[in-house]
Amino acid sequence: MKTAEIIVTLLYSLIVLWWAISAKKQADKSGAKFFASSKTFGALVAGLAAATTGMSGFGFVGGPGLNYKFGSAVMYMGIFFTVSYGLMMWLNGKPMRMMSVITNIETFADLGDVRYGSRTLRFLIAVNLIICIFAYLGAQILAGGYILNSIFGISVKAGGIALLIFTLIYTVYGGMVGSIKVDFLQGILKLFSIIGIIIGFYYITGGMGHATITIASSKLFGPQFIDPIGHPDNIMLPLAMSWVFVLAIGVIGQPHVNTKLYSLKSYKSLKTFGLIGGVGYGIMSLLYILPGTAVLYLVASGQVKPFKVPDETIFHFFNHLPPVLAIILFAGLLAATMSTSSSFLVIGSSIITRDIPKSFKKTLSQKEEVIWGRWALIILTFGAGIFGLYGGYMVALLGVLGLGTFIGASLPVIIGYQWQKASTQAAITSEIIVLFMSIFVSIVYEQVLKQKLPGGIAGYSYMIMFVFIIMIFVSLFTKQSAGDYLPEKMKLYFKHME
Repeated sequence: MKTAEIIVTLLYSLIVLWWAISAKKQADKSGAKFFASSKTFGALVAGLAAATTGMSGFGFVGGPGLNYKFGSAVMYMGIFFTVSYGLMMWLNGKPMRMMSVITNIETFADLGDVRYGSRTLRFLIAVNLIICIFAYLGAQILAGGYILNSIFGISVKAGGIALLIFTLIYTVYGGMVGSIKVDFLQGILKLFSIIGIIIGFYYITGGMGHATITIASSKLFGPQFIDPIGHPDNIMLPLAMSWVFVLAIGVIGQPHVNTKLYSLKSYKSLKTFGLIGGVGYGIMSLLYILPGTAVLYLVASGQVKPFKVPDETIFHFFNHLPPVLAIILFAGLLAATMSTSSSFLVIGSSIITRDIPKSFKKTLSQKEEVIWGRWALIILTFGAGIFGLYGGYMVALLGVLGLGTFIGASLPVIIGYQWQKASTQAAITSEIIVLFMSIFVSIVYEQVLKQKLPGGIAGYSYMIMFVFIIMIFVSLFTKQSAGDYLPEKMKLYFKHME
């Protein structure tokens, strides 16, 4: 089986490389094409790409790991993340497309600068998003390491580095155009993988009823593991509530998903884009629900010994499948990891070459953005590699950390495009809070010092609540870029939004 896995992996890698490099001519045209694939694709390609980047190695490797560690609470992830695609279209779809017509916008920091007229805010958004990208991209690297460790027998660190370098190569050539083309290809592969997952689940367990009864009657797990809020350590309820809160608004704050809005050829396809993205992700969520439950069944029935590394869950599932089926699913697993990594690399590159320089009144030409953007990809690869491989996190927890900070950093911009009275001072204060909490609370206090916040609620949930409160409270007492003091472009925008 190992020989077949290696052949399939290498063949699949060559196809992806050729497919992405074929986009080089389009990506070379301008920074708008390289960083945002501006007005390039239809709703089917962009929507499925959005679903694919949402369901990453974070979900395919980390999701089953969370299922093994905490039980059925992972169902919340699929349900609420799916709903958030509709919320993204309602809050972000029309504003982002309209502003891309009114002015030259390609990034979230661009949106913040135009809305609030503040280079300071642009810089803070850029810094916060870089932190998010390191965390989320680190999750993909760690997931990739486990995949190649299973296939080639190399170390997890070596596997993560190898997969990231491969992703870097095709992203350098194709930019966001190549990334979306590859995401579409990988999205199709993942949807086919669902069929294999369902067949594999019934092959191993004999059905959901048999699996849940076996898990519930096990002394090792018990009925708590099939109850979404019944974990034996009594920590599942606050953690599940954190997931509900964060995942229900999850996609609206993810630049790697929202950037796909710029790639649509026509704004008229926004609703179709959102529908395809949401339904696609909902189907793909089975990729972590069923394998995780199957492995709980295997351990409960004594076919697999209990293991300490939750991120190995998906590989225990594969090891109990017929060889042909396992090989197909390994390809889908590779697709899940690479699809999100390439998007994050391009977005991070745009922050370094576009957003940060503009914060200091430095502007590169479109061609210069492409050239320097490719060098920035290498810098990001190095930084994310260190964060992911030496940070000591589980794949899923690293991904949720990045997701929570993404939402916190994006909310001041999203609120600003829905509420005319949102002020510059409120947005800047919010971004400072996000920067402080992401570093000193989510990373240092919770992960390094292993401490818990009141109620056991995750730090990123508190962060999001604070941003909501600060945006409203501070805006009531400040006026810059708010109400009658809106920038001229924003007055035009709100006029058309009425």
